[in-house]
Parts: sequence; structure tokens; C-alpha cells
Amino acid sequence: MGSEQLAIMGGAPVHSGEPIPLTKVSWDAGERSGVQRVFESGIFCSVYQEATEVKALEKEFTQCVGARHAVAFNSGTTAQHAALAALGIGPGDEVIVPPLTFISTAYTVLIAGAVPVFADVCRDTITIDPQAIREKISARTKAIVPVHWLGHPADMAAILSLAAEKDLVVIEDCAHGPGITLHGQQTGNFGRIACWSLQQSKVLTAAGEGGLATTDDDVLAARLEQICGHGKDKTEKAPSDFVAPYRVTALGSNYRLSEMQAAFARAQLSKLGELRQRRKRAFNTLHTRVRDIPGLELLVRRSGAGLSYYVFPVLFPEESFSVSVGHINAAMHAEGIATHPIGLDELCHVHPLFAEAEGRATAPAYQFFGDAPLPPYGWGTLPVAEKIAHELLLLPLHPDLSEQDLSDIVAATRKVAGAYRR
Repeated sequence: MGSEQLAIMGGAPVHSGEPIPLTKVSWDAGERSGVQRVFESGIFCSVYQEATEVKALEKEFTQCVGARHAVAFNSGTTAQHAALAALGIGPGDEVIVPPLTFISTAYTVLIAGAVPVFADVCRDTITIDPQAIREKISARTKAIVPVHWLGHPADMAAILSLAAEKDLVVIEDCAHGPGITLHGQQTGNFGRIACWSLQQSKVLTAAGEGGLATTDDDVLAARLEQICGHGKDKTEKAPSDFVAPYRVTALGSNYRLSEMQAAFARAQLSKLGELRQRRKRAFNTLHTRVRDIPGLELLVRRSGAGLSYYVFPVLFPEESFSVSVGHINAAMHAEGIATHPIGLDELCHVHPLFAEAEGRATAPAYQFFGDAPLPPYGWGTLPVAEKIAHELLLLPLHPDLSEQDLSDIVAATRKVAGAYRR
């Protein structure tokens, strides 16, 4: 036990004043100018011919990540659903996903009419385990969705080899990028489609919510656009006695991003390099100072991996500490540091939607399995992910952290870890 009294027990906190936030949007006059530009144009919806911001964002994003096509969506979640639908994944199909991810990676599979199958993760990188994927492949399997989780790339070489062997499609979940690379290649360029998030906590944001899907396939790009825009086909010819700019030829929805959100995202994208460098500086400072704290475990960087420096994950192994990660989180908050335990939030396979009959009853996709056994869900089915969920804590990481902030984060982590270490 450490000798310094914890703030949660009445001691003085390491950081006084407002807590250091876990995430923070770094914005300046560029974002303000972009939003003002939309106000002055009077065009707020991207469906109008005069709209320019969404189109410009899509073009600029392709240049950023090296894809031929980008389609903007109002969230990473709707981009994920559109990707599945564009690839024809539906009733009777299975899609393999990791259990440690935001739950939309899994439930969009249900929305598409297919069923998610969870494959365990690797302890060192906390990304989906290719061997676990192999064990979960069945005659129903149609796709694999590797997630480049917490800013670290999945093992794409092994996943692509397995997909080619089994004739499966790969959809990359790049919600925690861009900036994640493997041997110099930007992730998102390995699978058929990649999905990106522009939610407030992410590396880039579209004023709170937004997403994109990228692909090099012309046909898939057209399908993504169609699904995003109500199922419209602007190339379909109407009967001669009608004047119509489009016909609805497929099932779609309104997944569009607004012009204002796109303008904000464009300003963010224009300074991605600078924002990433500031994140990298903060990440490296934390890594250098935290790695020597006894008892903690840090993620192992995969060979050839480049990170997006999205978050700073730390594992508090249960065998090394006398209290739960939830208690450690409360102690860190008392010290003025807004940490976040993953806990059940992003441990998908134990949520009632998958693990309990009442939850599954809300998802018609399960009905197409008939008498066939469902994939295994619930506690005890994915031991590596379940152990990690009991141990993982995210420390604050964002571009605006000062040197004093970083020092306080490290000091609080050292203080709390020392107090509760066995």
C-alpha cells in the first residue's frame, strides 16, 4: 500500500480545479469559419445541388486515407450498416466481429438481417485474434469485421489470408482512425469497405456526430450512396410522361451528413497532421512515464504498426491489485483525472441484446436461424476479452493536454496504483 493518502479517502487531490477531461475537441477559428460559411450560403442540407461541403469533405477524405471513393454518413454506425447492406449481407448470414468494440459493430449486423458471431481478442494488442476467427467460421459466415481498436491496427495480414482462403469479405472498422497504419499503409485500404467515425470523442469530429465509408470499388461506392440517400437511383430513367430526377430502386434510408457538420469536419481534417502530432507527443510522454509503474500493463505495439494515438489504455491486472478497476476509476476521478473503465460498455457479447432471449426477440435476424443453434453468447464464452474488460482503464488523451496535465495524470496513476497494489 502507498503511504500518500488518496483523495477518495480524504487526502489532497493531485489535480485541483476542473478535472482533466478524458477527451476534448480541439477547435479554433477554422471550424468557426467553416460553420459561418454554411450560414452565409443558406444551404444546410447536402441533398441540394448547390451544396458543396459534404462533396468537398468526401473528396478531401479520399486524399487523406488513399481511397478512390468516400461517402459521408451521419454516423459511423449508419456507415457500418450501409457497408453490410452494400455487400449483400443479410438474413441467414453470419458476420464475425470482436467482442471488445463499441456495440454498433455488432448490432448493425442484426439491422442488416444477419447474425454477429464473436471471436476473442489477443491480450497484448486487444484486437481480434485470427486463430479465434478461424474457429468461428461456419457455412453461414460471409464477412469478418476487424476493428482497429483504441488506435491500434488489427492483424490484417492474417485476417486477409484467412478471408481469401474461406472466400469471405472484410469490412474494416476504422472508427478510431485515421492515422492507424501497418507497414506504412493506412488502415481502411485492406478490406472491401472501411467505416470511419466522426463522433465527438474521435480523432476527427463533424461537430459531434458523423461518419464515412470508403472503398476502391465503383459499384460498392454507388451502392453506399444509394443506401445513404433513401435508395435513390439517379441513373434510372423515368417513363417519358414524368419529369423525375431519380427513382427509388432499392431499400435505403436518410443517413446523410449535414453541410454544417461537413464544414466543421473539413476544418478538422485540414489540420489532422498537427492534431496527430500533439496526440503523439502526449501519448509518448504518458508511455514513457507510466510504463515503469509497478503492476500495470500497457498494450504491445504490433510490428510495423503506426498508431492514431486515439486513447491511452492501461491494464490493471486483477491479480496485481486489491480493488476493481471501477474502484480505481473512482479514485482517479477523486484525484482530478477523468479516466474511463471499459467495463461492460464495450464488452458486446454479454449484453442482453445477444445473450438473453428477451433481447434477441427484438432482432428479427435471429428468426432466420430456425432450429439451428445460435452462436455462443454470454459470460464464459470469450475469456480473454472478459478478463480485459475487468482490467482496462483509459487515461485522458487529447491534443490540448499541457505538460502540467500530463504530469498530473502520471502522478495520479502512480499514487492510485501504489495505494491498491497487492
